[in-house]
Amino acid sequence: MVRSRTLWPALLAIAVQAGCSSTPEEKLTPTDWLRENSSVLRDLESFEKGRQQRAIVRLKSLGADRGSAVVVAVLADSQVDYRGEVLLARLLADWRDKRGTSYLLKYLKHQDQGAVEIASQGLLAFDGDPSVIRALLEMLQSPSVQQRLAAVGVLSEMGSEELMGRFLELYRKEGEKLVRGALVRTVLQGKHPRRDEFLVETLLDADLAIREMSWGALKKRARLREVKYEPSGGEADRAKAVSNLKRWIAENR
Repeated sequence: MVRSRTLWPALLAIAVQAGCSSTPEEKLTPTDWLRENSSVLRDLESFEKGRQQRAIVRLKSLGADRGSAVVVAVLADSQVDYRGEVLLARLLADWRDKRGTSYLLKYLKHQDQGAVEIASQGLLAFDGDPSVIRALLEMLQSPSVQQRLAAVGVLSEMGSEELMGRFLELYRKEGEKLVRGALVRTVLQGKHPRRDEFLVETLLDADLAIREMSWGALKKRARLREVKYEPSGGEADRAKAVSNLKRWIAENR
C-alpha cells in the first residue's frame, strides 16, 4: 500500500519534466501511434516501477487532447491488463476526462489495494460529479467491507454533502465497526450543522473505540450540557446520558 501511494506522484513528476513537445507523431492516428509505440503497452503492464514510469511519460508528453485519444483507444480495445488500465484511467482523471470514471469505479472494487489507491485518487478529480457520487453511494450497499470502506474514503475526501445527508441512515444499518468508524471520522473532519446530533447518536455504538472517539470530540463542545457519560460505562448509564444530550440538542436548534 505504501508503494502505491508514492507511485503516482513519482510518475507525474517525471511526466511534467518530460514536457509536451511538438513532434511528427502528432500526425499519427491513435491506432498508428500505438502500432509504432507498442512498447508503451508492455511497460504499462510491467511490475517494474521504472517501466511504468516510462509509459506514463510517453503518454503524458502527447498532451491532453492527443494523449486522451490514445488512452481511450487502448482502454476500448482492452489492450492492457488491470495494472495498465487503472494507470490509464488515472491519467484521464488528470486531464479531467470523464471517460475514465467507469474504469476508476471498477478498480475501486478491485482486490489489489494498490489499484484501489490509484482509483481513489483519480476519482477525487470528479468531486461533485453527480454520476460519480451516485455510484459511490451505491457502493455503500455492497456486501464487501473493503468496497464500503473504499467508497466512504473517497466520499469523505470529497467532503460529500450527500454522504452527510444520509449519515444516520448509513450509520444505523452498518454492521461493520471499521465502516462505522470511517463514517464517524468523516463527521469529525467536517463542520456539518448536524455534527453534534450525529456524534451523540454514536455514543451508543457497540464499539468502545468509536464511543471514545465521538465523546472525545463532543466533550470539547462549548456550553455542552453537563452529563455523566463514560465511554466504558454501563449501557443503562450511557443511554441515560445520551437521552440528556439529545434534549440539549433539541433545545439549542
